[in-house]
Amino acid sequence: MVLTITGNGVEGETTWTLDELQALVDGYQENIYSTTNNWPNFGHAEAHGVSLPYLLSQAGVRSGASGIKFISTDGYNTTLTYNQVFRPLYSYSNHNAAASSGASRVEPVVAWVWGDVGKTRQENIRLYIGQSSHWEVNTMSFVTDLCRIEVSTVSAGSWAVPSASVTDGSEVPSGTEFAFTHDAIDNIRIYYTVDGSEPDVNSRVYNPSTSYFQPHLTVPLVLTESVTIKAFAAGLGREASPVVTFDITVT
Repeated sequence: MVLTITGNGVEGETTWTLDELQALVDGYQENIYSTTNNWPNFGHAEAHGVSLPYLLSQAGVRSGASGIKFISTDGYNTTLTYNQVFRPLYSYSNHNAAASSGASRVEPVVAWVWGDVGKTRQENIRLYIGQSSHWEVNTMSFVTDLCRIEVSTVSAGSWAVPSASVTDGSEVPSGTEFAFTHDAIDNIRIYYTVDGSEPDVNSRVYNPSTSYFQPHLTVPLVLTESVTIKAFAAGLGREASPVVTFDITVT
């Protein structure tokens, strides 16, 4: 097994065998990761390997690096932004749809021992990352049989802002339904507030499941009084969108 790190976002192409990865003892970590998928299901996984930030530093990642693509031997791939790799990430010891608690910092790892908690096994290497919030879908980035990491200085940009079925500044009767829409609804989460405060990744989530799993979980808001709704879209691979505001008058 060989892992290659390449691209114009690193000083030069670097290749490691499994033995060479295991020799990077200064970067070795054993972590428990809370997990959320697009169903959504909530769980935990265990991974032993080398810290991804440490590995990238050994490869000479450039300060202008922006996108990091992870590629499997079968061609499956996922992309994270530089910030999504190096930002604070967490694992929640108590982790469910209602709420999560017991957050502890974890770094992404390139793991050669992984599996269910307490039932790990040595396998071909796999990427594991933590979460910025308990609703963030991280399982799609668990690339198995990881063979190549491409670091680019080309930015993927930001996600587009959410749209809605009721436009900003509208006057509507009580009982009107307000539904968010987005061109990439299955790849992002829409976080929102209804009290005029600035939303963040710990705010309410509009679309807890994708359109192809449990669409009935995505329920429009029923407007019964005048409201200021603020929202943004966030997902792996691009930076979060700007916040968009909807001032709605209910008559």
